[in-house]
Amino acid sequence: MSKDLKRTFDQIIRQVPPNYYDAGVKTNILQKYWHNKKWQTLSKFLKGLEKGKLLDIGCADGITTYQIYKNFPKLKITGLDYYKKAIDFARKTKPQIKFVVGDAHKLPFKDDNFDIVTTIETLEHLHSPHVVLAEIRRVLKSDGYLIIVQDTNSLLFRTVWWFWTHWKGSVWKNSHINCVKPEILIRNIKKSEFKINKIEFINLQMEVFIKAQKIND
Repeated sequence: MSKDLKRTFDQIIRQVPPNYYDAGVKTNILQKYWHNKKWQTLSKFLKGLEKGKLLDIGCADGITTYQIYKNFPKLKITGLDYYKKAIDFARKTKPQIKFVVGDAHKLPFKDDNFDIVTTIETLEHLHSPHVVLAEIRRVLKSDGYLIIVQDTNSLLFRTVWWFWTHWKGSVWKNSHINCVKPEILIRNIKKSEFKINKIEFINLQMEVFIKAQKIND
């Protein structure tokens, strides 16, 4: 990451409360609806993958990571995020889960380490998603699974996002630096040597779920 990009990224995350999602789903009906629908769909995508090691990249304050833990307690889960204050909050409030501070572009894990990697509403905030996808492939075991959730960049989403970032979500203004359309995201996943197993759109097609599997060398 260049110094300018890192400075901009650091400026954005510093203005985000460490408990942003944890508090938001309790106090804002729109956030509660959005995230509840997301968690329900995520559970469907993880069904049948109840055992092994899971890495949740971009876990923020750990609220979605904790939902995975509640629904799939046999999974050994690690949450990773670049924002140390959010990780500190996650460690204090969700001690059942291992949380790590780290950069998705250079994951601090050995090769072939995880059975599942999830990245939930994360790639659109990162400067080099292709590098992150390569890192995910590296740390996934043979035939390991990747679940990506991303905003679709549809006209409806862009409209809602504009209003949101000028209201309750103002801390995220200018943070969507790589929010691409689903067809581009799918193409990028395939280029990174994954095969697509399942795709589903939710929240009025403003969000897409993609389940993919690592193609072995």
